[in-house]
Amino acid sequence: MVSTLNSGGVYDNASVTTTVDLVVTSADNWMSSSVANSSANATTVDKLNASDQCMWFHFVVNTVVIGSLCVFGLFGNTLSLFVLERDHRNRVAVFLLQSLATADNLVLCVAFMDLSIVYGLLPVVGRLDVLQASAPYLIKYVNPVGYMVQSCAVWITVLLAVNRYVAVCRPFVAAQCLRMRRTRLQVPVT
Repeated sequence: MVSTLNSGGVYDNASVTTTVDLVVTSADNWMSSSVANSSANATTVDKLNASDQCMWFHFVVNTVVIGSLCVFGLFGNTLSLFVLERDHRNRVAVFLLQSLATADNLVLCVAFMDLSIVYGLLPVVGRLDVLQASAPYLIKYVNPVGYMVQSCAVWITVLLAVNRYVAVCRPFVAAQCLRMRRTRLQVPVT
């Protein structure tokens, strides 16, 4: 305990103790509030770092990986459309392969727009307002179109597999069953 000289010239231990207690108490409150603030700030910083890491993860996966796959897929499918245009031997198989390439191109376009641009690129660029404004429309219109086009691609693949099975395993029936007119009706039904 420290004693101090009070205004009357007498050493007063009680006033010193009270003053020290107030200083210690206020220092404790300051420390506890600063610890609470630092833990709240650390939690906020951790949340920001975690969301920042998630944002960059989404950017790398959606924009870089999926975007590059979509671009290469669009290039390959478009190239196969031009190459298949020159083949005139098996018109039914060529038509089915061109239909499949077209359906795959549509799937890739929807995936590129939805995943790469909207969910991968817009948060990194800082256009969360565009993301929030477009999210209801993407969920209501673009996602169902993407699922429909994906289903078409799957069913065209099944149709192509059945077509090739009939052509290879049932060659005598193939001349009657595999006609261009029938195939043109089958593709839109899928």
